[in-house]
Amino acid sequence: MRAPLTTRRATPPRAHARAVAAEEEEGEERGARHRVVAMIDAAKEGASAFVAANFAGPPPRGLPPLPPIAKLSPRVIRVLGQNPSAFTLQGTNTYLVGTGKTRWLIDTGEGKRAYAPLLRRAMKAHGVEGLEGVLLTHWHGDHVGGLASVRAMFPDVAVVAHKRVRRDKGEKALGEGGNEDPRAARTYADVADGAVFRATGATIRAMHTPGHSEDHVVFVLEEEGAMFAGDCVLNGNTATFECLTEYSASLERMERELRAAVDEGNGNDGDDGGDGKAGDGDDGGEITPTDGNNASVVPRGRLYPSHGEVIRDGVKKLAEYRKHRSWRENIFMDELRDGWRRDPRSGGMTAAELCDVVYSRQVSWLVLKTACAHITSQHLAKMTEEGRVVREEGRALWGWVLSSPRYRPAASEMGENAGRARADPLSAR
Repeated sequence: MRAPLTTRRATPPRAHARAVAAEEEEGEERGARHRVVAMIDAAKEGASAFVAANFAGPPPRGLPPLPPIAKLSPRVIRVLGQNPSAFTLQGTNTYLVGTGKTRWLIDTGEGKRAYAPLLRRAMKAHGVEGLEGVLLTHWHGDHVGGLASVRAMFPDVAVVAHKRVRRDKGEKALGEGGNEDPRAARTYADVADGAVFRATGATIRAMHTPGHSEDHVVFVLEEEGAMFAGDCVLNGNTATFECLTEYSASLERMERELRAAVDEGNGNDGDDGGDGKAGDGDDGGEITPTDGNNASVVPRGRLYPSHGEVIRDGVKKLAEYRKHRSWRENIFMDELRDGWRRDPRSGGMTAAELCDVVYSRQVSWLVLKTACAHITSQHLAKMTEEGRVVREEGRALWGWVLSSPRYRPAASEMGENAGRARADPLSAR
């Protein structure tokens, strides 16, 4: 017997129209919620940048002074962002890259009034008449904050800023959704992993290196076998990070990339002429080669960090950074063990307690409560995921958290072979 035929009733036109209207309304509500969240994120980031720029305190002691302008190689000129602090060390390094009349600018500082005149002077001293564009390593205020002042130097030209776009944070990609104005707020030309940017004398390749921030990019200078390291590596302190797992993977990738460049061989990469000096000499702005190098001979494997002096042996520094994170993790574990042995009834330590024990004598209060607190939390999350640490949730009442989670070493970490961490060559964080 054949099954009876069934027919599907067509949706009445009015019902269909109502469904479409409801769908559109829901989409508009989602868009409105997204815009509100993006506005809140932007406000938080702005407030964080303001606090860091105005209340971070002085740079760590013992850092070598850096000249405001320095020619580091035939194709790299460093211009300091004029924003020294506990977070930025001697200040944010920005770099003019290339050998021609138009060059790329990597990062823009945080917008200090003294920066734009200094950049103009560096460009004039080297015959640079314009910019190919701006390459931004990541979203932090001490890197993007000077973008408006840089654009103001070229009122008749739309200077395009290239950055990996965080669409979920309200940033907009140039050319998407009708975004055609490169000068619009938080609008950037999106940077893909492997993207190449060229200027006379320079080929610059982007590498996505998340961890310090989700959008972080380093830039490889092919002609020198060198790398603009952004905030993945500093010279004078260790870096902070949003995600330790991603950050560790990025350090490994950077080390492999730089090691391959070194393996291609060292040697003279060419000379664009000049004696490595220029400028009018006022306010300490003499342009000179640093590190005792002749500006025309560049060893491969360099790191140009966003904070601190040039790192000549980038492979070694990256290996040190990776070892430092392991060492720091062992320090945290040592303190957790000691605390548990002293007072097991306490249930372990909170992240804030552990952070204070490890860092309080080394850094300022603001750095302790921001950068160091975040680093501590990231390490505890990693060790908990690996089963080395046990997390006990804090007490709550009617949805209100009354106490913070406490952490204690897992039983496997309390054996006789559990030793203390050895000394580490890197500094505070």
